[in-house]
Amino acid sequence: TAHLGAGVTIEPGAVVDANAALGDGVWVGANSYIGPEVSIGPNTRLHSNVSVICASIGSNCVIHSGVRIGQDGFGFALDGNTTKIPQIGSVEIGDDVEIGNNTCIDRATVESTIIGSGTKIDNLVHLGHNDILGENCMVVAQVGLSGSTIVGNNVTFAGQVGSVGHIRIGSNCVFAARSGITNNIPDDSICAG
Repeated sequence: TAHLGAGVTIEPGAVVDANAALGDGVWVGANSYIGPEVSIGPNTRLHSNVSVICASIGSNCVIHSGVRIGQDGFGFALDGNTTKIPQIGSVEIGDDVEIGNNTCIDRATVESTIIGSGTKIDNLVHLGHNDILGENCMVVAQVGLSGSTIVGNNVTFAGQVGSVGHIRIGSNCVFAARSGITNNIPDDSICAG
């Protein structure tokens, strides 16, 4: 019941699950998994060992090897035990996005984790549940953004930047390597430390 556009390539060992929709020219690398109901826009390329569940991906994207999109967010209630909070949302990735090797993008608890069009993400990045990244952001290796972080457009995170969750970061900001972001940040800020 998957819907495959013209010129789709599915390499050996890859699985495309029920009702997934792959646009024209999509390439699915060896041993990748495309979950039920996932949609992938035209001319997007997924390299080997990628998994995509509970997600939609736009056109002309490049998803490198080992990327995980749409797995559970890290949500637990501390009620004397650690009770898992169901993560029932999704991930929405715009057009012309590139995601580096072994990056993880969690699906939202509810609603969607969103990656804006034109954003480029390096290797070994983690984006938490309910994060929203605007368009044309640059996210360098080993960045970790905690859940429910909202980021404007044209923001650059240099290597190993980390944030607390539930904050807002304005557009056109630059964060130097290894910065720790603990508060809301206004537009056009340059930060380090």
